[in-house]
Amino acid sequence: MDNNYSFTTRIQVRYAETDAMGIVHHATYPIWFEQARVDFFRAVGAPYDEVEREGFASPVLELNVQYKRPCRFGDFVDVETRLVHEGRCKYKFLYQVTLNGELCTTGYSIHVFTKGGVPTRDKPECIKKVEDKLFSD
Repeated sequence: MDNNYSFTTRIQVRYAETDAMGIVHHATYPIWFEQARVDFFRAVGAPYDEVEREGFASPVLELNVQYKRPCRFGDFVDVETRLVHEGRCKYKFLYQVTLNGELCTTGYSIHVFTKGGVPTRDKPECIKKVEDKLFSD
């Protein structure tokens, strides 16, 4: 990952997140990514509920998940999350899921801020206040 701010969320794999083979179902990772994004925003001082109170939303425009090795029920995984610019209006979260330091899954999601359902280059005030911390490039 690049040198921008990162935050790590620890998640314990729940039984309901596994499939008949006893490994984490592929559809679980986007849920973990969403949790990691919410935790990331909170950690930098811009909780997502504040973003919404300011009238903004941040829909997912694109999602990518690459599976490297399985995780299983009871494992504690770490989801490292970084935020990078992706063009003038979009931004990208990069994710790395590790288990005991070993890479299990990588991925990314691309987002844009919207206000009133319309994409905007404007950002919520809570994001503007922490932007220097988020983007070091």
